[in-house]
Amino acid sequence: MTPSLPRGLLATGRRGAVAALAMIYLMLFGTLAVAMYSMSTLNSQTAANYSDFDKARGAAESGLHWIEYRFNRMARPKTLVGNITPTVANNLWPSIRTSITTDLNTLFVATERPTQFTNNHLLTSWIATDNTPARFQVDITQDPADTRKLIISSTGKYNGALRTLTMKFHIEKKIKYAIAGKVPIQIGRNTLVEGPIAMVAPNRNPPLLMLSDFRHLTPSLKSKIDSFNDFCEKNHAGYDNRINTENASEYKKALAAGYTDYNKDGAVDEYDLFVREFDRNGDIAVDQWEFTNPSTGKLYDPELFSAIDSLSAPKFPGDLRIGYQNGIIDNEDGYAKIRGQINISKTAKDWQSQTSSGTTIHDLMLGPTAPETSNSSTPVQLGVDPGSLVDLNPANFQGVSDNFRSRSGAGGGPPVNTVGLKANVTLDATMANGGTVVEQTPFGSVSYEATYKRPVFSNMTLRNCIIPKGLNARFDNCKFEGVTFVDITQNITKGGVTTKNAGEGLAWSERMRTGSFNHSTALTAANSYGFTDGNNLHFNNCTFNGPLAGADPSSYTYFTNKWEFTGATMFDNQVDQTATIVSPQTSIEMGSFTAPGSAPSTLTGVVVVGNLDIRGTSRVDGSIIVTGDGAMNTTLGYFGNSDGSTDTTSIPAGGLGKLNIMYNPNRPLPDGINMAIDLTADPSTYVEGRLAIPN
Repeated sequence: MTPSLPRGLLATGRRGAVAALAMIYLMLFGTLAVAMYSMSTLNSQTAANYSDFDKARGAAESGLHWIEYRFNRMARPKTLVGNITPTVANNLWPSIRTSITTDLNTLFVATERPTQFTNNHLLTSWIATDNTPARFQVDITQDPADTRKLIISSTGKYNGALRTLTMKFHIEKKIKYAIAGKVPIQIGRNTLVEGPIAMVAPNRNPPLLMLSDFRHLTPSLKSKIDSFNDFCEKNHAGYDNRINTENASEYKKALAAGYTDYNKDGAVDEYDLFVREFDRNGDIAVDQWEFTNPSTGKLYDPELFSAIDSLSAPKFPGDLRIGYQNGIIDNEDGYAKIRGQINISKTAKDWQSQTSSGTTIHDLMLGPTAPETSNSSTPVQLGVDPGSLVDLNPANFQGVSDNFRSRSGAGGGPPVNTVGLKANVTLDATMANGGTVVEQTPFGSVSYEATYKRPVFSNMTLRNCIIPKGLNARFDNCKFEGVTFVDITQNITKGGVTTKNAGEGLAWSERMRTGSFNHSTALTAANSYGFTDGNNLHFNNCTFNGPLAGADPSSYTYFTNKWEFTGATMFDNQVDQTATIVSPQTSIEMGSFTAPGSAPSTLTGVVVVGNLDIRGTSRVDGSIIVTGDGAMNTTLGYFGNSDGSTDTTSIPAGGLGKLNIMYNPNRPLPDGINMAIDLTADPSTYVEGRLAIPN
């Protein structure tokens, strides 16, 4: 039998172990509590820090958007130089800094106005984004690697957090429109525009007329397109005639109505109806066999087929898209009636109120208008502030004309005056070798404005020649080389006072020395003041291998200063591709009223005119600028045999012709345009942090 321990010893040992364990657990729980408290506090602080840094980054982002907005709205410096080289940009830099500083001095909060300029950096004050502690500061400097670029760094701060974002902006001078005008613009069938459009005069109506490219092909397709246009008017917000598949509500209605995105380009428009109508083998394309009318054995409209297949033409050497002129119409062509934003200064309310009863804006804007990129803003904008568009004051372009004048006549070199060649001279009627002709202007139109008796120049080469005012000649089968300058009376007056009014310009044109003006009476130097003071010219079957320029009258004069290009007249400017025609306030008629497909031409660079009507097979690789205040409308494409036509039900035997108009950002402007520079963001240069800039 094992002896037991004394009672006191057993009890004392057990109580000590429990106390030790209790102390260990207390220490463990205390340590865990401290750790949990520390972790909790640290997480909260970390979250707060992350939040501050995120808000600082947001402030920096706001700074970039803010300065881009200021650049677009501020009064930027102007230059007559057309091509911004690094040297030109460097010379503009002081004026740019002054413009920015002047603009920032208009800020509402006085403490945010001051700027600092040190070490070639213009630094703004800290700008508040809202009522929170968020602030941003913008640093603007030149890119030492290319002074045509500005490096913009925006630093945002929130409490103690700082974040910097950087992006480059280009200093450039561009007329960023395929078409910009002061008069109503009419875009006919087989006329496709790649680039933005601006109509800046809010007092003209209708500001824009667009015809469908497909309604005339078959009765079945016409009915489908009309139904679709009616659907868009009732169910689509906007005037672009396209249902975006990402707009769930509108796309659902389109599907319910039987309309689908047949070509899978992300939108439903009349092009889907066209492809579906002719796509016989289901490959979502239309080849020439499918587009052949079985009853005639010919293409339904060969000019339309070619116009679509010719979209996205090369914009610079080596530029060529897949599918260009490959004889197939498909998604690679990227068809749209207009690809680019349409900006119209007239409001929708004013436009509709001035439209004839039963006609709506939708009736006047047929065909799809597609954005240039997937993230572009609203394709059609009405009620746009004219000041935010382009300044089409004719005087802004006079410098270009003056520069071209200096390169013609005696400025072109030694004079040559032989039977077949006139070079570096001012022409006169005694040089004409084809007798005289009496003809109406516009030539071939049933709504002609006047009749002229003209001297005729035939089968000549004319190099760097000046056509003096009052010549009013016809040129047949002539080749124009170098620069051709047309002289025009610039000071249009009424009662001895200079006028800019087009109505008074018309009265100036109709002044007669003997008798009364009648559009059927042949005007001559003997009976008409308008004849001797103006220059109404007719070029037939001519070739222009260089730019054609004219002086800038103070007023649009309708027929007195009108130039017509008919027959197979062709423009192939290889001399100076910054401009093809520059003659503000002059009315230009190109192509035939009876055979619009007969005059293929390529107009490169800017085309600056008082008004322009093109009927023919032509391509514009640049920008059409219409500066005249009094013209009826600018018609691009064939509309019929009258200047007042807005559509035609009959197609001439030779077809409608075609017209591809493409804004080309790679074309530099000619020198002499008095226009502000742009500071354009380049999103591809966006980075977080600052760029390393060498000292």
